[in-house]
Amino acid sequence: MNDPASSTSTDDPPDPEKSDQNLPNITQRRATLVVALVIGVAILAIAGAVTFSGSFAESPGLESSVISDGPPTHRMFFENQRGQTLWVYDVWVADTGPERYQGLSETEILPTDTGLLFVYDQEAADQAIVMREMHYTIDIVFIDGSGKVTAVRSAPPEPGVPNDELTHYTGRARWILEIPHGTAERHAIVPETSVRITGPTHSIDPKSTINTAHDST
Repeated sequence: MNDPASSTSTDDPPDPEKSDQNLPNITQRRATLVVALVIGVAILAIAGAVTFSGSFAESPGLESSVISDGPPTHRMFFENQRGQTLWVYDVWVADTGPERYQGLSETEILPTDTGLLFVYDQEAADQAIVMREMHYTIDIVFIDGSGKVTAVRSAPPEPGVPNDELTHYTGRARWILEIPHGTAERHAIVPETSVRITGPTHSIDPKSTINTAHDST
């Protein structure tokens, strides 16, 4: 018969030294877990940012690179037959195929007294402009190689119209200028108005016997 009072426990008491040795392991595992979580969150954040950036880059573009790369580079003077200046526009230049295709598409506004000048290799009787992805009405001024306005059109936006059904605004032109709507009429810019263009890459002066146009295309 066993005596409970005299019996001893078979379980060994915990070893304080071994417990202390386990603490660094636990702390290390916790630290490793925290680092792994931080790295995982960072990877997810970077992946999300790359996805967002990629989808934004693949979109048509929220504004035209032609007019957002810097301030206008050229100036256009419209003059009547007596040589009096009717108005002056500070303009950006679109003189390459991609720039002319982009134009003012996807922009929200054309600032007052500014414009976008389309420059072509040579004059043509039927240079055309369409309102692809445009959100506001503009005036389109067609200018021949001698610096004379040949036609002025008012062009409203055509939301939802397929590219092959867009209205083509045509006229004889070596240069085409897009300006804020209503300003052509307000400043008496009509056919036969003379135009002077000054700037680092393109210039024309009807009064001079020498006109220069340095094309990038």
